[in-house]
Amino acid sequence: MSHAQERHYLEFAPYPWKDAAFLMLDTGLRVGELRSLEWQAVHFQPVRDAKFGMIHVRRDKSKNAKRNVSLSPRVRAMLDSRKASRESAYVFTEDAGTKPVSIWRLEDQHKRIRQALKLPADAVIHSFRHTFGTRLGETGADAFTIMKVMGHSTVVVSQKYVHPTPEAMERAIERLDAANQKALASLPGEKGSYPRQFPLQ
Repeated sequence: MSHAQERHYLEFAPYPWKDAAFLMLDTGLRVGELRSLEWQAVHFQPVRDAKFGMIHVRRDKSKNAKRNVSLSPRVRAMLDSRKASRESAYVFTEDAGTKPVSIWRLEDQHKRIRQALKLPADAVIHSFRHTFGTRLGETGADAFTIMKVMGHSTVVVSQKYVHPTPEAMERAIERLDAANQKALASLPGEKGSYPRQFPLQ
């Protein structure tokens, strides 16, 4: 989903799906993780050297699903707004406020928007998590980082989101060279340069 499509979609989306889709786009939570999300797992205050708050995902498909996911500034603002008007233990609830929101309700709301906007049939709820992973890969995040953030069981699953461009690979070599030069500069002797002549083998 492009950012233009995202904005158009969210303009049409009703609550609670609007906020739920927004959260998936910025955190990559699975729909099951989203539905079971409780306020006690949302930490608005940064921990130690972190800049943002986080969501602690405690359970879902596998042991790898247990993780901490950072809050983006716009997700934090959305959660702040929801918290101010909700007293339930769950972040997303049914109208009575006592149970997690039904998957059928979310599916129905998404289906109505998809039909109204004439989106393809494969634009499913999971597409929002997939969009998050794709955008994460486009920022240059490596497969292991994506695996940890998204709670994948193996790095093989995460690799599909990593598509390094020639420019990105060149920047990686530049960063490596800069790190090498910095390390050499800290050594005694000739500063910041390689040996003039390598020893013969």
